[in-house]
Amino acid sequence: MKTSNPCFKSLTVLALVLVCAIAAQSLAFTRSYNQPAVAAHDLAPAQYDDPYAAFRNARYSNAGLLNERDEIKLGTQLHREVTKKYRLTDVGLDRVERLGQRCARSSLRANMIFRFHVIQRREINGFSLPGGHIYSTTAMLKLANDNELASVLAHEVGHIVARHSLKTLKQKREYDDIANSLGELTGVAGDLARDLGIALGQIVAQGFLTVHTRDEEREADFLGVRGMARAGFDPQGMVTMFQKLQRMEEQDPNLLGTLFSDHPDAQERISNTRYEIARMRRR
Repeated sequence: MKTSNPCFKSLTVLALVLVCAIAAQSLAFTRSYNQPAVAAHDLAPAQYDDPYAAFRNARYSNAGLLNERDEIKLGTQLHREVTKKYRLTDVGLDRVERLGQRCARSSLRANMIFRFHVIQRREINGFSLPGGHIYSTTAMLKLANDNELASVLAHEVGHIVARHSLKTLKQKREYDDIANSLGELTGVAGDLARDLGIALGQIVAQGFLTVHTRDEEREADFLGVRGMARAGFDPQGMVTMFQKLQRMEEQDPNLLGTLFSDHPDAQERISNTRYEIARMRRR
């Protein structure tokens, strides 16, 4: 009788182990293939994607920025520069004032004095500046009904509530000089006021303080739709305003100027606003 080779036995055992391992892996693969995969939402409670989640618990103040007194001084100086660049008109101003003040009184800066202005211009536009100055064009007034115009004004009030332009200004290299000048400014005459006017004139000309990030625009939409609802306007007006602007953009984008160059997609804004309206109605 031949004696078995120990080396051969070891190889045989190793081969059997490998075969068993491969079989086990194949069985496991077959089971996992035939069973539905476990999705992430099966492992954790599902959460609806809230487009405004980042803003719900926000608190607003001038901390770390210009104090409110200097912010108002800044707004006065910037408005002087705006009047040099644009032609202001009283056409439609009563309407804008009436709607805008309702939105302002219902905002999170109800104690601030807001000033509304109308610019004679064929472009559909609206913007705001620190210190409570809000501007709409005559073309915007023609396009929008009262609820829709209120949504635009409430959106701009939202920018002022969130101090977006002040945060933008702080990023400028000239911020410290401007802040110091505002602190020392006592009137609109003199070398200090003249030098400050030159610096702020350049800022207005560049449109620097009226350009916002897309997240800032979303935040202003959030503050705006809630603010206009508190003021007694139909928040659906924000949806129909976006729809009108969306159609206008498709027909003649030149009429919108730079209004939506830094804004989120119109369809996204419509969806976000509808979400917020539904949420407000549930509460």
